Amino acid sequence: MPKSSNSNEIKPTSTKPEISAVSQENSATNTLTVSEGLSENGELSTRLEMIKQEIQQYLETDKGQPLVLYEAAHHLIQGGGKHIRSLLTLLCCEAVNGDIDKALKAALAAELLQTASLIHDDIIDDDQYRRGVQSVHRQYGRDIALLAGDLLIAQAVRVIAEIGVPELVVQMAIGGVRMCEGEAADLNMNAADQITFTENHYLRMVENKTVAFMKQAAIIGALVGGATTSQIQALTSYAEGLGYVFQLRDDILDIKTTPEIAQKTTHSDIRLKRGNLPLIHALEVAQEAERKRCLVALEAGDFTPVLELIKKTKSIDYTFDVAKKFNEKAINMLGGQGFSKEELLVQLANYALLRKH
Repeated sequence: MPKSSNSNEIKPTSTKPEISAVSQENSATNTLTVSEGLSENGELSTRLEMIKQEIQQYLETDKGQPLVLYEAAHHLIQGGGKHIRSLLTLLCCEAVNGDIDKALKAALAAELLQTASLIHDDIIDDDQYRRGVQSVHRQYGRDIALLAGDLLIAQAVRVIAEIGVPELVVQMAIGGVRMCEGEAADLNMNAADQITFTENHYLRMVENKTVAFMKQAAIIGALVGGATTSQIQALTSYAEGLGYVFQLRDDILDIKTTPEIAQKTTHSDIRLKRGNLPLIHALEVAQEAERKRCLVALEAGDFTPVLELIKKTKSIDYTFDVAKKFNEKAINMLGGQGFSKEELLVQLANYALLRKH
């Protein structure tokens, strides 16, 4: 537990980073220390294996009726996943010299809640694939998919409550509430609205949709580890930057990666005309006539003009630049706290920036 009662008063610190020059992903790869995949990093791989074993034990014991409900709830979990939030929980616990065995239950709860959000997100977007398999609503139908997501939320609450630290339940709930708010804000974004379809509005939406959940995963790990208030604040700020990096990388991959590599449906943001920084930036800097032409094409289901505009305006490079600034900010937040295995948190941030799917 923290050594101060003010740990619940952590305030968001997100601001739009200053962009001074266009960074290129290839040059960044040469200067950042990162494995192509987390499983290729020995120490991170060990922790990922611990998480996978915890998940497997959960799957083997999570039984109920009707069987199809549990099959649907387990579908995406069995499909794999990057386990970024679960790994973050473990690393934050370990950073303050906590027992990561105690953090595994919290990591499992984060995994269940994250999977529930993905099931519901795929329903909203009507995406066909996730983690290399059919989305749950495509495989089992919309109604069962909704219930499967609800079941996972209930199970996440049970798992976190069994740890016996009431504040963990509060923190998980805070992350869930903010995530829902962010998803609703994303639904309300529309490329045709020049007033709200802007980078500043987008970053505020991401703060709720992705960043908040990442922050709560870090706080939960730190709490389990018995962190001080200053340690919680530092790890929360790190997780905030990590959340932005992760989402911005998703934005890039949604546009430039094939479904086979991404292991999920791509071009969803463009298809739905929703928040995606390359799309927002391209439309913001385009001439009015070109912007209108792209919007008309999007309404007709034609992605080609907007993809050409994104390329013309170098909006992928711009988005990578923004992500790299958040990456640097996240890593800088770790300094001065004497965190154990700090280099693993650095490697996680660099992986989020450079991952291929």
